[in-house]
Amino acid sequence: MNKETIKGALILLGVALAVALFCVVATDNGWQKLWCVLRALAHGVALSNIRAVCL
Repeated sequence: MNKETIKGALILLGVALAVALFCVVATDNGWQKLWCVLRALAHGVALSNIRAVCL
């Protein structure tokens, strides 16, 4: 991969991370919900069941 492709990928990743962080901060109990989702994923909860477990 050339430098321009890597730069573009890093910029895209940074923008996606900033939008995701804003969404967490802007919601009620966003940090608690984020940690709940991360814990559920770490403990093997299926993606389809995370909403029932955390939200």
